[in-house]
Amino acid sequence: MLKLIATCALGAVTLCSATAAKADGPPPMGAGGPPPLSIQVLANMGKSGLMGTMASNDRFGTVQSRVGNGRSMAALAGIPGNPADGYSDDVSDLITPLGAMLRLQKGPSETASYLRFTSDNRWTDSTPTQNGATELESDSEAHGLGVQYLYAPNKDLLMGVGISVDRNAIDMRHNGGTIDSEAWALRADALKVLNDHWGLAMRASWSQITSDTSIPLPGVTMTSEQDSQRLYMQLDAVGSFSKADIAALPAGWILRPNVGAAWQKTWFEQTTNSLGGTVIGPGGNATETYGSVYAKASLQHVGPGKVHPFVGLGVDLEFANSYEDLVDESAYLNSFVGATVSLSRQAMLNVVYGRYDGFNGNRTKQTLVVGLSMTF
Repeated sequence: MLKLIATCALGAVTLCSATAAKADGPPPMGAGGPPPLSIQVLANMGKSGLMGTMASNDRFGTVQSRVGNGRSMAALAGIPGNPADGYSDDVSDLITPLGAMLRLQKGPSETASYLRFTSDNRWTDSTPTQNGATELESDSEAHGLGVQYLYAPNKDLLMGVGISVDRNAIDMRHNGGTIDSEAWALRADALKVLNDHWGLAMRASWSQITSDTSIPLPGVTMTSEQDSQRLYMQLDAVGSFSKADIAALPAGWILRPNVGAAWQKTWFEQTTNSLGGTVIGPGGNATETYGSVYAKASLQHVGPGKVHPFVGLGVDLEFANSYEDLVDESAYLNSFVGATVSLSRQAMLNVVYGRYDGFNGNRTKQTLVVGLSMTF
């Protein structure tokens, strides 16, 4: 049964273990009655796709990638003689998330609660891109740990609060500089199953970030330390339709549409670098904003077996970007393919390859995610 409710953490799309429902049958009965509420909640949230949406950092990571490269573009554009626009980027990510869900009530109970533990690991390589004689290239590595308390008053509602710590190291190969960032964040989530076909996933986080920057200059190295605060918000409507709802669907497959929006704002604290210069934010601004809306749909296998493939397509449209004048790209094609593999009754392996390709050809991001999720 636990294979049915294991949390699945994927990049471009998430597919929870409810895909194995037809093979495994209904949840086991409790002593003389229905299964415990703690099992009903996870099975319901997994079947609806909401648990996978909460576990995925695809949208959050995509926002950070676009904003991070936008900051690099702003720094280059601020150097006298460099182009003020016309920049591009080409990013590749390898992500290996680990997740574990611990049920705190394993027997009959009126409410259900859980502890969720996560480990996020990412390696990023930005292929060199040219803008006239100006080159943009960077590599980075990020690692984070998080813990979250989740509470469900019934099987259709799950709420959570948690804290995480992260560290990110960036090598700016175009100028030989480095940026080392440490952050802690407070996060809140709410998942609500609306009916048999739709549910909502809501996420908000507040982060406190400290960044140490070092850039070699002729005869000297310029260093600075800067604090910033970040507010991130995301809302997703996730659907689920089977052959019983849409006759054209193949047997053993479901259609999973997803419509959502993400928005982020960062505040930079003014500081002074080692040369006595004033540092505010990229481009001399004290804040930055990014927002996008997106829609995608995937076909997911839910028939018998241990391997459940999926494939999907979507579009992504920016409605706010503080760096929009630097790169001519605001709309993207999102494509992804992958599979969920049941390793045991408690563990699942999730593999997905996803892409974001700008319609103007100026921004590209590809991601390979290999994630392990467990439920106890």
